[in-house]
Amino acid sequence: MKTSSKKIGSLVSIISVAALLSIVSVLAVTPEVATGNPMEIKTVNGVAQYPQEYQGTPIRDPLEDTFLSPTNSALILIDYQPHILMGVNSMEHADLIHNTKGLIKTAVHFDIPIIFSHVGVGLHGSQPFLEELTELAPDAIIIDRTNVNAWEEAEFVKAVDALDRKKLIMGGLWTDVCLAYPAIEATQAGYDVYVPEDIVGSFSQMSHENGMERILQAGVTPITWNVVPAELQRDHASSDTAGETTRIFLEYLFKTDPDKG
Repeated sequence: MKTSSKKIGSLVSIISVAALLSIVSVLAVTPEVATGNPMEIKTVNGVAQYPQEYQGTPIRDPLEDTFLSPTNSALILIDYQPHILMGVNSMEHADLIHNTKGLIKTAVHFDIPIIFSHVGVGLHGSQPFLEELTELAPDAIIIDRTNVNAWEEAEFVKAVDALDRKKLIMGGLWTDVCLAYPAIEATQAGYDVYVPEDIVGSFSQMSHENGMERILQAGVTPITWNVVPAELQRDHASSDTAGETTRIFLEYLFKTDPDKG
């Protein structure tokens, strides 16, 4: 009787292990079950039919995603300081700062890392990064430099590398100097660099255009700031972030009161 019980127990254990392996095998070949991906969506008479609590398409692997995402991107802004902004004549200052605020709010909303870098504050007592921008991102890293080219500053490069983000959304004043140098070098270092052209400027339209042409030849991708919230949001069904993304668009792109819709 004891021998029979042992045999039965062994058989149950073998069946349990086999069942477990079977489940693991099913999960391995059907990632939609393992990750909770939604069912295939069908459109009927021009209207899509969604399962309850639908939250959009699965998030792509950040290392393989062609586009900006909250898990593969970082925002880097360089030398948005009062005395450097004074030299910008290629764009209205109010518009430049307005667009930059929209971009910073977007980065904070999607919790992507932010680096602000200013120059000459510790060395010469220069005016620091604009407070109206830094107060929007209190957790941002701030790097003070002496180098015109931020990429020649070891602390700056170390901070960028530590983010472990392949795609850098980069802005700077001026386009052809303090933005161009690190943007080119970051591209050469293997980063994908995106420059929102409507948050940057230089001493003249010619200097701005020359700077843009130079970084484009180096492989930098030009965008406008509104591309960033659209690309980070990606799916209208992602309700956790859609509400605030809409507010950012209303306030900073359409320049309307987001509370009025």
